[in-house]
Amino acid sequence: MAEQFAGAVTAIRPFGTGHINDTYLAETAAGEYVVQRVNTAVFSDPEAVTANILTVHRHGGGALMPEPVATVKSGQWLLSDWFGAWRAWRRAPGAPRDSAAADPPALAAAAELLGRFHGLLADLDPATVTETLPGFHDPGRRLAALRAVVAADPCGRAATVQDEIAVANADESLAALAGELGTRVPRRVAHFDAKLDNILFVGDDPTCLVDFDTLMPGACFWDVGDLLRSGATTAAEDERDLDRAVVAPDRYRAILDGYRRGRGAGGAPPDADELEALEVAGAIITYEQAVRFLTDWIAGDVYYRIHRPEQNLDRARAQFRLLASMPKP
Repeated sequence: MAEQFAGAVTAIRPFGTGHINDTYLAETAAGEYVVQRVNTAVFSDPEAVTANILTVHRHGGGALMPEPVATVKSGQWLLSDWFGAWRAWRRAPGAPRDSAAADPPALAAAAELLGRFHGLLADLDPATVTETLPGFHDPGRRLAALRAVVAADPCGRAATVQDEIAVANADESLAALAGELGTRVPRRVAHFDAKLDNILFVGDDPTCLVDFDTLMPGACFWDVGDLLRSGATTAAEDERDLDRAVVAPDRYRAILDGYRRGRGAGGAPPDADELEALEVAGAIITYEQAVRFLTDWIAGDVYYRIHRPEQNLDRARAQFRLLASMPKP
């Protein structure tokens, strides 16, 4: 399939660490291409996902994101076969940087890039972009899903995570706050998965965002929250040493300050409601993500790809511990 997009391929190998899609790096005489099989069990409308990406790429003149690639012969952006739906990008320069390797200046620069991206899209009509995953960021819905899977307990795991379930229920107010803020902030086009490892760096300089499958209309604070969740701590997302899963205040503030600079430079500074949302965005999305990981663990690891037993449980515990140190209302 890679040849359909890249022409003659000299080498190909698995690439990246994504949880959902299968990704490969194809080497050719003309350069490197990233070829992906879209997980249609998660993204059931890959055509709409592709249309969203193209809309944003054209609107921004290709800035701050990789270049999508059409097939060589037919000019198609998406191809389907027995194995799923396939698409490709030119490989963007740089590599992701994990939280342990990023200092506050690097985090501020990454957040500034995210702010510039949001500013670039501030005048894009959200109605031109399809909501491909309705309710994707909705902690109330995620908490309801957790409670449903706890009641069903398909793998007999619920009894082993009563403490984590209790934390999820105790912080339910964050779900209500997310819903309330979502009704007040402007509806814009956002990335919706702007964690630190979806930003590429060349040296100390961030160059672009990647992984645009969740690109949708919604609220920008979700993106900032995800960058805070992943960058304001040196702990890994699935950290097993829970004492490390704490917010470092200098990292947290660097991200918020960098983001505000980026939005201002893009000519679309956050309004008053967005500024309020930024202050609690980290806690809201950390809560949501912890609930999602816990739900998947109890369900039997059916959504997120795992590389070792209990990885989703480790992810949930690390995120709940991180939440305990997040600034909250």
